[in-house]
Amino acid sequence: MRTIRRCLLISLLALGAPAGAFAAANPAAQAAMPSEADFARHPSLGAPAISPDGQHIAVSVHSTENGESKYQLAVLHLPDLKYVSRLDMAAHYLPIDITWVDNKRLVLSTGEEVGFAEMPRSTGDVLAVDMDGKNKRVLYSDRLRNSPEAQRTLLKIPIGFGVISGRPDVPNGHFYLTVYPASEGAGLEHQANETLLYDINADSGTVTELARIGEDGYDFIVHDGVARYAYGLDNHFKEHVFYRAAADRPWTEQPAAVVGKRMYPLRISADGTHLYSLGNPAGGPDELAISNLDGSERRVLAGNPRVSIERVFWSPAPHTPIAAMAMDGKPVLSYLDDGKYAAILKSLNEKFADHYVGFGEMSVDGSTILVFAASDRDPGTFALFDTATSNLRPLYQLRPWLKAEQLGERRPFWFRASSGTELGGYLTLPPHREAKNLPTILIAHGGPLGVRDPWYLAGSWENDEAQFLATRGYAVVQVNYRGSGGRGQNFEDSGKRQMGTGMMQDMLDALHWAIEQGYSDAKRVCVYGASYGGYTAFFQPVYAPQGTFRCSVAIAGVSDIRIQANRSDTRRSRAGKNFLREAWGMDDPAYLAANSAIDHVDKFNVSVLIIHGEDDKRVPIQNARAMRDALEKAGKPVEYFVRPKEGHGFFKEENNIERYRITEAFLAKYLGPGAPPAP
Repeated sequence: MRTIRRCLLISLLALGAPAGAFAAANPAAQAAMPSEADFARHPSLGAPAISPDGQHIAVSVHSTENGESKYQLAVLHLPDLKYVSRLDMAAHYLPIDITWVDNKRLVLSTGEEVGFAEMPRSTGDVLAVDMDGKNKRVLYSDRLRNSPEAQRTLLKIPIGFGVISGRPDVPNGHFYLTVYPASEGAGLEHQANETLLYDINADSGTVTELARIGEDGYDFIVHDGVARYAYGLDNHFKEHVFYRAAADRPWTEQPAAVVGKRMYPLRISADGTHLYSLGNPAGGPDELAISNLDGSERRVLAGNPRVSIERVFWSPAPHTPIAAMAMDGKPVLSYLDDGKYAAILKSLNEKFADHYVGFGEMSVDGSTILVFAASDRDPGTFALFDTATSNLRPLYQLRPWLKAEQLGERRPFWFRASSGTELGGYLTLPPHREAKNLPTILIAHGGPLGVRDPWYLAGSWENDEAQFLATRGYAVVQVNYRGSGGRGQNFEDSGKRQMGTGMMQDMLDALHWAIEQGYSDAKRVCVYGASYGGYTAFFQPVYAPQGTFRCSVAIAGVSDIRIQANRSDTRRSRAGKNFLREAWGMDDPAYLAANSAIDHVDKFNVSVLIIHGEDDKRVPIQNARAMRDALEKAGKPVEYFVRPKEGHGFFKEENNIERYRITEAFLAKYLGPGAPPAP
């Protein structure tokens, strides 16, 4: 009890008057530089889920005791945030996908702590619990299948991985569970060629199968209790969409002329006659479109010529789209009607123009809306909007200890790369410094295919790193190079087998842009990144002309693509192996040698800091060890920092604090100190 109350108190300190719901930076107020601990510290509260009647929220609560993470599921009354109940989670597990199935009962999945991901990694387990913390039941779990807590009815569901995938529009105590069955055979491939969808009574555990399709990893669209669409990628990353007119009808694949290069069904209109979808048949930036159920007579409702529609906001039932968001530098909202909810969203974004404001969940009647706001210097703020009174009441900030005036401005930019393609990126400037001739860090995002850097701070691990470095006096350049997400299928496909060539050149072009604009000092540049970004930190000192970089920071980086092919957990699925083949050239020995930094240690021309978790399954530790040994043998300067019990990225706060301190000292040693604050 004391633990959860302490966590809530910390977060509720961010509450303010309704007129000032979202804090803006005050340029005149130079706050003290945030500490390493401020950046390493995890949020106390997660994203809230609102009950159908709008009277309560459920939220994940985090605390640290003796260096170990503790999590609870907390239920709070609205609008006063009065504590109602808590559910303690097992060590290192946290509640995710929190879903109210009615006004008194919730279902949730369990997640595991991970280092780089924006979202925790699901374990595939699903629990149900009453609002008061009673009547807890395990509804789906392979780990707990034979435990006393498990429902007998879960034995009707095959062994595999379960995902909460929604609830009926009219809450009735039920929810939808998508299951990806495990393969019955032995070997490395974990999944079967099947996806199933169930309707589950969260109280009794009664299971009703709604649909199944002989494809891996698919999603379903349910309308009036019937799964009408199934869609997903095959193991060669080709889009497929299937449709059926009724539960007793067979699945029929939509023709390639309809699906084109990308099509994601979103929702069937209330009258059952039209489909809303995201995608672009020609492979350009994704658009929001409406069509007949068979995909014919497609009409675009919202689009952007150079970036994709990433988010669609809906009215309460009968659920019509009210706005669409595209990340064109900063978020750009297109309003699709002039109704009540579009007007509210537009008014909030106009009032808080330095933020991006979006809707979260609503009460079923639409009278209460959870509102989320973020900016380049606000990690995220939640508020409650009452549509009857137009009152906006702050709830809490995700990381209230990070002050806007302490952080750097993130300026979007577009430029023409040497390839002829227009590329976009972000320049994070050190706060309270002159934006001129600055020591600079080039950060590459992970992925790399389908991932992109956004504007707002909460959008990625790399953005957090950019702010840490900016507060130390360094400018940070990030670019959404070829293959990045957010610009459509063609742009993503352009990155295949370009990891060590075209992508590297796009990053250098962005760096040259920052130098030509006068922001960056060409003689003081470091390359920095994690995962694929760590690969970049190993490979740019091989690829770039001599003297481009002074140093390199490689976190969880790939140094040898062959290690990925033989040891990474990516190889444990058919799709993963195809990714390694199509994107990384796994079956081409000449390509592997040409694009593995460890094969070119003789060209490596900078000092490097290698950071890695010993339990990393995505990018195995052998990458770090082999590169360290090769560099030391070649007489190249290398520093090495690893930690046990850390996976793909550090999670423990004390390890990240130490990582930040070592990194700051390394940069000062080889790049020089960051620019001092202006007097």
